[in-house]
Amino acid sequence: MMSSFPVRRSRFTVTPSLVRHYVVGRSPLIAHLLTALSATFPAGERFFIDSVRNVRDQVTDDVLQQQISAFIGQEAMHSQAHAQFNEALNAADYGLEAFNQRLINSTNLLRTRSLRRQLGATVAYEHFTAMIAGYLLEHPKLWQGLDDNLQQLWLWHSVEEVEHKSVAFDVYQHVFSTKDEQGSLAQRRRSMRTASRAFILGWAKMTLTLLWQDRQQSFSSPQQIKLLIADAAEIALMMMRLLPEYLSFYKADFHPSQCSHQALLSEWKEKLGLV
Repeated sequence: MMSSFPVRRSRFTVTPSLVRHYVVGRSPLIAHLLTALSATFPAGERFFIDSVRNVRDQVTDDVLQQQISAFIGQEAMHSQAHAQFNEALNAADYGLEAFNQRLINSTNLLRTRSLRRQLGATVAYEHFTAMIAGYLLEHPKLWQGLDDNLQQLWLWHSVEEVEHKSVAFDVYQHVFSTKDEQGSLAQRRRSMRTASRAFILGWAKMTLTLLWQDRQQSFSSPQQIKLLIADAAEIALMMMRLLPEYLSFYKADFHPSQCSHQALLSEWKEKLGLV
């Protein structure tokens, strides 16, 4: 089990130059994809924090307690930074507030479930965010076109998601698997199946809705359509490359640390000036 990690503030700042199509030289698809993902973070990460905090008093390991504190701190900073980002992009014709409200309703429903089911959902969603974060760090082509300010938001967030990717899983194992190993394994797998449908379909729907809202610009010329197809192919390639890591979650002996990104973390922390 790794030691704790720091809680950092994002160096991203809201600027007047922030516009919907903020990924320069790409089709609008990449910006809409990232914006749709960002729309999930404020409500989602507040839920992640609460699901871990709900069972924290049952954690007897001192190192894990330190990691929980760091996890809560990092997720709180992510929620705050993305709320600012979302607010800066939001407009009456953009629909981000409607997405946010649906997510709040969804997480409120999850809060009525058992503590094991709530934490199981967090473990599943944290696997998704860690996979995407690791991929962004490993494959810069997906975010090429982000200016330095936006890199500070997305790559800072990616670094920290990889840093704390094991915390919710370790809490789940510590609190629930030690009491009922088979039942907890079955719940973890059920949570991933449910999260997979909700996350993939929800993210795709949000992205396509944002793309359609901007259809006059998104499909304005043959060149734009060509860029759109190229970026869609890049996203499909990401999904194919991540499939083995996704499926590994269902193994009985799975642990997030089995997919190590330590070299990438060191590289990006140095590039971004993160301590």
